[in-house]
Amino acid sequence: MLGVITSVNSSIFYDSSGKHLLAPALEKFGVWNVRQGVCTKTLIPSPSSRSPSLVVTSIASSQSSLFASGYANGSIRIWDYDKGTCETTLNGHKGVVTALWYNKLGSLLASGSKDNDVILWDVVGEAGLFRLRGHHDEVTDLVFLDSGKQLVSSSKDKILRVWDLETQHCMQIISGHHTKIRSIDTDSEERYLATGSTDPELRFYTIKHDLVDERSMLKLNGPEVVGSGEIHLYKTNGKF
Repeated sequence: MLGVITSVNSSIFYDSSGKHLLAPALEKFGVWNVRQGVCTKTLIPSPSSRSPSLVVTSIASSQSSLFASGYANGSIRIWDYDKGTCETTLNGHKGVVTALWYNKLGSLLASGSKDNDVILWDVVGEAGLFRLRGHHDEVTDLVFLDSGKQLVSSSKDKILRVWDLETQHCMQIISGHHTKIRSIDTDSEERYLATGSTDPELRFYTIKHDLVDERSMLKLNGPEVVGSGEIHLYKTNGKF
């Protein structure tokens, strides 16, 4: 136990090195040395940008020293924990930021919100690229697939949506859970996608890469609770 008090609406997470633990506490972050069990620095927004609504509600770490934090007022901040500074603030959501996810390169950031929208951000250019709309309730989780060319989003509307980021369209809508989906994730090799909800179900989908002359699609083979289907990511002209 490190004796950390964290925001009830968010969670703690490791940095990319695994040596430090970042713990949000309202609008601030404590950077803890895991081995020593001490807080080595505190990251605080500038006085001019502080607000009672700036409570951390979601976080995501990249492979670099950068990490993102979402807030109750809909804003997103990009931090550098090595420097101890806030690099930029991104504004675009009209509701609480509920989900954040970096692609593997750390060049793109996807965000979901209580406004039901997903926004894709250019981290390097510090700008929003486009907005994805289709969910009918709060977006709860996000994960990139196929080297960041596709994005899967989950929602309290009990639906998974698979997005083609090149066309900015939803490729498939997947239902099956009886209550809101809380989290989704893949293994490191993108062989499986797992979904969890507030119903007593954990669903697994296998991800298969096929070569056909069609755009990427996602298929399911039945409503089984475990092993309930397959996700097919097709190649176009021999390329992902």
